Amino acid sequence: MSELDFAAIGIGPFHLSLAALLEKEKSFKALFFDLKKEFEWHSELMFADADMQTSFMKDLVTPVDPTNANSFLNYLVSNDLFYSFMNTGRRTISRREFERYGRWVAQRLNSLRFSHRVESVRFDGSQFEVGTSQGTFRSKDICVGTGPVPRVPEVARNLLSDRVFHAKSEHLKNLRLDGLDVAIIGGGQTGIEVFRSCFSGLWGSARSVTLVSRRDNLEPLDESPFTNEYFAPGYVESFHHLPETQKRAIVAKQKLASDGNTPAYLQSLYNDLYRIKNVEDDRRPIRILPMRNLEYMAKRDSGYELQLANRYASATEALFADVVILCTGFETRLPHAIEPLLNQLDLDETRLPKLEKNFRVKWNGPATNRIYAVNFGRYSHGIAEPQTSLMAWRSATIINDLFGRTVYPVSPSRPSFLHYDRLEESF
Repeated sequence: MSELDFAAIGIGPFHLSLAALLEKEKSFKALFFDLKKEFEWHSELMFADADMQTSFMKDLVTPVDPTNANSFLNYLVSNDLFYSFMNTGRRTISRREFERYGRWVAQRLNSLRFSHRVESVRFDGSQFEVGTSQGTFRSKDICVGTGPVPRVPEVARNLLSDRVFHAKSEHLKNLRLDGLDVAIIGGGQTGIEVFRSCFSGLWGSARSVTLVSRRDNLEPLDESPFTNEYFAPGYVESFHHLPETQKRAIVAKQKLASDGNTPAYLQSLYNDLYRIKNVEDDRRPIRILPMRNLEYMAKRDSGYELQLANRYASATEALFADVVILCTGFETRLPHAIEPLLNQLDLDETRLPKLEKNFRVKWNGPATNRIYAVNFGRYSHGIAEPQTSLMAWRSATIINDLFGRTVYPVSPSRPSFLHYDRLEESF
């Protein structure tokens, strides 16, 4: 049985960042496990026009270690792409290019173990036993980073098939829409990307395409500089100290800072709709239905009947579709593999772990054995936690805690232009 200092479950961007930054600690024995055969990141949703919503400078390592060989800039230089990329003048990169960068980094690291399904994690009183499909490993500390899972509306759960499915699904790759009526549920970034792909003919010529959204409009991402202060370490550290009773309301108000649609993409989408309807005279029904809640779904002959609650008109509407694509987002869940530890974890009302400032999970085991979690802190660390913006900073925070010293700089030395904490001056 192999002995480790650190074992991590899942190899998404967050753990890839952690692995890349741990490389400099050569004597530290860390392994990262994933059931996939290679690094991938939402490969089902890699549309040609899908871009990241954060700067390429916020890569796996640069914000805390700009000389690290696993930076995006080194990826460009190593692949003879630097000058061509600079000539594009882009601030962001496509999601497909980000995945290619991630695969390049993954191939450079020795600590990643793909094709290793983690089946159970137990604590024997002194070490964690991580049972995988390729053997068992004992580790002093662990980190959970298995990523979110597709959120499926309850009204659709009993109807899932190759005609009713979540966008993050293999069914999307095999989709054929010729002559069919299509409904897309969800008006976030994935929803509008699927909507655009449907009416532009990526999967054949659909008879009609309808986008249904609970949102009041196709609301844009707030990319203004002061809003982006939410994605700075100083704000996250301040937010973590707030009372739990305040945090959820604050995060809800900040929704469009992380869950809005890319403004440039909205402009392109609008231009496409103008062109096909007013220049090319496309007569197909291509509709966007905002302020609608999906209330009910049922199988009807060869298709599906959808019942919508129109909040704007205070009316109930019926919509028929041959294919229903659910772009209804994701939800965070603890993986089944750590069920043997659940009775020792301090969980919140949603059955997710409570996190300390350094991303440790609160539990009743020895303080010398630490459990960390990434992408579980939206309501403990704020709106930035599920995003890639601060993944390098979070990785550095965990590494500093692991070693009990400053391996990487993480505490902001300059104050923000926005001051949320209580003023100390007295008058």
